Amino acid sequence: MIYQGGNLVLDTIWEVRKGAVNDVYVCRDLNSSVDMRYTLLVVHDRDCIKRLLAILEESDRGMAQQPAMLTSFAHGEDMCFAFPYRPERRLSAFAHGQMTSLKVREDICINLVMECLSSPLPYPLLYLVLTQDNVHLNQDNGVYFTHFLDLSQLDEANGEGACVACCAQMLLELLEGGNKRRRKLNSYELIRKKTVKNAYSAFPELYRDIKVTALPDRRQSLKDRLKAFWLRNKDRIFRLLLILCVIAVVLAVVMLISQLIFGNIPLLRLFERCFEQIGTEHLT
Repeated sequence: MIYQGGNLVLDTIWEVRKGAVNDVYVCRDLNSSVDMRYTLLVVHDRDCIKRLLAILEESDRGMAQQPAMLTSFAHGEDMCFAFPYRPERRLSAFAHGQMTSLKVREDICINLVMECLSSPLPYPLLYLVLTQDNVHLNQDNGVYFTHFLDLSQLDEANGEGACVACCAQMLLELLEGGNKRRRKLNSYELIRKKTVKNAYSAFPELYRDIKVTALPDRRQSLKDRLKAFWLRNKDRIFRLLLILCVIAVVLAVVMLISQLIFGNIPLLRLFERCFEQIGTEHLT
């Protein structure tokens, strides 16, 4: 079938999926002399068309230099949305073979979060990318997305919080590597603890945690190790200092009250020489 919109004349060469809400095709542009290919979402459901157009219009993630999609156009009663096409190399299929070291695992995780940060897709569409196995892995461990989306699961309520929670869960699976007996990485432990508490609300927070706790490319200096230790544990250290300060204040209040009531501080007797005289004997 031929779909025409703007300067594109798209000939379908591969039917990815058909559905009640939308179909997905890989198309060749007949106007291109270099065999340009596109992913084409053909949406039949009118309600989905309205919601998708509203999501794309209201999103501020796509920029002029990097729009969320290439173009959209009507085809009869359907609405077509064209995206760049990239060959599939699914993360779920290739990650296990490429994760040859703990450092590589963390590098892939960092690249995944970076791709989420830089993607122009509105969050409801990004959520579909992450949950519908549209994450792919280059041979150099770079990460990229495809747009083979089932729009029947489109939900405007899936914002950045839902996306980052899904991404964090993917990171845990990658860092664990399917072997629960493997030595746990600092990055894994930190992300796991925060995921349990639903502490992530934005991608920069997740990127900071994986970047700070990642294994270094080279042996770190003492200064770098101390800085990394401080960044990882500053909240815990602050809580510990706060508890110590509270204890110190309570002790000071108790000692003050004791001095006012008894004229001395019984606690200080622990530091006095209490055994200088035993019976008639003096210890000197």
